[in-house]
Amino acid sequence: MRRFLTPVTLLGALLTTTVIWACSVPVFRYALERWPADKYSAVVFHRGPLQPQHQKVIDLFGKEGEITRQAANVELRLVDLDGDPAPQDLELWKRQQSDTLPLLVMRTPPPAPVPVGFWSGELTEENVARLIDSPLRQKIAKQLIAGQTAVWVFLESGDQAKDKAGLELLTKELKRMEKTLKLPEIEQADIEQGLVSVAPESLKLKFNVVSLSRDEVAEDYFTRMLIATENDLHEFSDEPMALPVFGRGRVLYALIGKGINPGTIEQACRDLTGPCTCQVKDQNPGTDLLMAVNWEKLVIPSTQEEKEIPPLTGLTSFSKQGEESARSLKMSKDAEQKAATTSAKSDQESAGEADPKTEQASAETKVQTQEDAPLPARAGELPAAGAAGTTETTQGDSLMRNLLILAAFAVVIIVAASYIVMARK
Repeated sequence: MRRFLTPVTLLGALLTTTVIWACSVPVFRYALERWPADKYSAVVFHRGPLQPQHQKVIDLFGKEGEITRQAANVELRLVDLDGDPAPQDLELWKRQQSDTLPLLVMRTPPPAPVPVGFWSGELTEENVARLIDSPLRQKIAKQLIAGQTAVWVFLESGDQAKDKAGLELLTKELKRMEKTLKLPEIEQADIEQGLVSVAPESLKLKFNVVSLSRDEVAEDYFTRMLIATENDLHEFSDEPMALPVFGRGRVLYALIGKGINPGTIEQACRDLTGPCTCQVKDQNPGTDLLMAVNWEKLVIPSTQEEKEIPPLTGLTSFSKQGEESARSLKMSKDAEQKAATTSAKSDQESAGEADPKTEQASAETKVQTQEDAPLPARAGELPAAGAAGTTETTQGDSLMRNLLILAAFAVVIIVAASYIVMARK
């Protein structure tokens, strides 16, 4: 009897935990709104005081520094080798096998898949800029903020035949997933608890694919970062990889070579679009990427602030590019507003007519491989509650959930009490 009661008690506790921590919000949206990106570790090894040019780079990480203002998920740690470094820092230094000082070592968030770090080199402003941000990362961030379910990074192998076959299959299957998968119905109780900040009907199934060559100089550091999201990806340099990025720049896992197939693609898509069965981030798979994006400001809806990713104007590698990007975004918005005003009447006249060819073309453009999804200027707002019937349903859902939680607790308490009584006998 006692052997039976113990598993029952554990099962009751597990069920109670599941009820408490599960929610109906899709994983990709919950991650975007509620999972802060884990911090990368920038470790600087040096001996004694730093030279002015090196201190200038260190200041970028300070409270008033450009990297801090851009909200990059990275933290700096200085290790003076002439001081009394911790044993783990000394071991990390020895494993670099470098005489360069100061030496910057970049490590993924703990538990680091690659403990030795995925990159090391001179402490320069240019190196820091390329580690913190890149054009492709900005492109991915814009699409995620705009509502993409996930952005798949197709990392080419260099073998044209393999890359072409893998990319075509991935694109085809993602189009199929957009048509066949269904998002879970979000419960009103979860909306009331603030687990999602946009109207459920505004959530869409949209996947995008961006290709990345391993020889792309501007994305070299980003490529190394992607390969460091798992501890053995460096062993497959001759195979293409498909890595779905969701939330605030989180890689779910990598599909490699023949592993890029309909079954694995569908499973990854289901993992991202299903209800969030565990709200605790650390208990879910994935590794965050290093990005210079103020997610808190850009993701949560606001009627006062526009959703734009500011350029890294304080870093030499991206200052010019950032200014051009900002001008481009502004011109794009002005053009959209002008076009919207011009076509308002024609839209009203043709509202009742549907062109099948147009609808088909629209569906086919959901998965894009070349162009960015436009970033909305302002976030949507939740609709206000309307009819009395809706209010009653909402209250009923909340009451039912609370009753289920209380019932689960009651079962656990009863079983535990029974176990104690039996133990005394």
